[in-house]
Amino acid sequence: MFAEERKELIRKKIYSEGTVYVKELAKEFKVSSPTIRSDLDKIVETYKDLERTHGGAIYKKKKKETKEKFIVYNERATLNKNLKKEIAYKAISLIGEKDTLLLDSSSTTFELATFLANSALKNTVLTNGLTTAMVLKQNPNLTVIVIRGIVKADSNTIHDEFQDPILDQFNIDKYFFSASGLSMESGFSEFNIQEVKSKKENIQRVKTKIALMDNSKFDKDSSSTFCSLEDVDLIISDSSLNKEVLERYRIKVPIVIS
Repeated sequence: MFAEERKELIRKKIYSEGTVYVKELAKEFKVSSPTIRSDLDKIVETYKDLERTHGGAIYKKKKKETKEKFIVYNERATLNKNLKKEIAYKAISLIGEKDTLLLDSSSTTFELATFLANSALKNTVLTNGLTTAMVLKQNPNLTVIVIRGIVKADSNTIHDEFQDPILDQFNIDKYFFSASGLSMESGFSEFNIQEVKSKKENIQRVKTKIALMDNSKFDKDSSSTFCSLEDVDLIISDSSLNKEVLERYRIKVPIVIS
């Protein structure tokens, strides 16, 4: 392969993948690392939307997009934060000593984890939430188990793509979760199909299912349902929930207001 042809393939690879690494390129094109470094130096001199890094090169637009995704996730986490704290405070009153808990990766259960991290309770807690696990591990009274899987750049969620059997080894007393929305017709739903799959399985394997839902999520449908209202033992919502909405949903599932 000619040098110019190799550089053109590397350039296209940077645009398509966002980031490339010297060692991987050297192996792929069967040339030395210094040769790849020289190729990258010449490429970024010509294409100003590409940038050299210590171990390779990046497409600046992809870098910006990734940063924006993190900002969007952080904004989601702070949305209705006071209401989520209100709900979490009510939820922790339902946790008993030595309960085995399963927490999803939602921002509302993160607030519950914050209260747990400052409590004297001794519990085993399983979670697929990265930030949830990080806050829980600060409490030596808690045994924290992280469900293994894949982590994506725009998410706090570990997606179980390896059929991790860890959940089958525990008798889980309470599952605390949230959802993108719930409605009388469709029940609890999510946009992410991976979350739908894992939440559907969790609902089937645990003893008590408790949904933490602020008032903005009622009468909302996401793309896919993971359980019905009747599948859930309790919903905890905030004091701003409309009374008509509250009474309508209470026909199908118990609801307590924080």
